[in-house]
Formats: sequence, C-alpha cells, structure tokens
Amino acid sequence: MDFVIPVRQSNRHFTVREKNAILDEHEKCLELGSKAALARAVGVKAETIRHWASARESGQLPLEEDAQKEDQRLNAGDKRQLKRALKENEILKAKLARSEAAVDILGKASALLDAMAKSAAATDPQLEEPEPGQPEWLMPKPGKTSP
Repeated sequence: MDFVIPVRQSNRHFTVREKNAILDEHEKCLELGSKAALARAVGVKAETIRHWASARESGQLPLEEDAQKEDQRLNAGDKRQLKRALKENEILKAKLARSEAAVDILGKASALLDAMAKSAAATDPQLEEPEPGQPEWLMPKPGKTSP
C-alpha cells in the first residue's frame, strides 16, 4: 500500500487541493483495509474522508480549478442575494438618472417661463382701466346715430 500523500501546509487544516488529492488516492484504494490505512497515514479519521467525499459529490467541496475562481466565503444563498441586490442597484441607478434628468429639464423650463414673463411684462403697454359706469361696448361709437 503505497500512498501519494500531499505535503500539508499546516497541522490543523487541509486545503481544497489537499483534500482533493487525498480523495483521489482514496478512490484508488481497492484492497481490504487500504482506505483505513490511508486515513491513518494522512492523520485523519476515515469518517472525515467519507465526509469530504460526500461533500465533493454534492458539489460543496469545489474542484481545484473552481476553488481558485470563486470566493468560497459566500454560500449559494448569499451569492443569489448579492446578484439580486446588484441587479436592483442597477435599476435604481437608472431610475435616479431619469429623475435627475427630469428635474433638470423642469428647472430649465421654469427659468424659461420666468424670462418670458419678465420680457412680456416689460414690452406690454399699460391698458387704461375703463371708468366705472357703462361698459365700453355699450358706449355709442362716434359718427353713428342710435336708432
């Protein structure tokens, strides 16, 4: 029973690469008692190796390539929530940009209307108020006689 055992970086934890290497060796063990001998040689219980194997089968123990690509500090639920929050953030940014554009346009329209009102007030002649009494439309026009 010759085992290729990876060199450990620490006495307390195995890296994902080390766990996968141990599991690969574990799968090669065909003789009676060789899996237990591998566990003793590595310095862990056989149950620990079985736990790693079930975790790798269920996808909880990433392969070496996946371990380098993804941040393992986030579980699947956290990743879904993060994606949802980022998508919502993008939607809210777009709404904010539209609202700011609308406020800018309304400010410019208000300034234009104020300028037009001031311009109209400066150029309009002052109308004289008719004298109280008869309205202007009831007054006879000059040169016409009433019937």
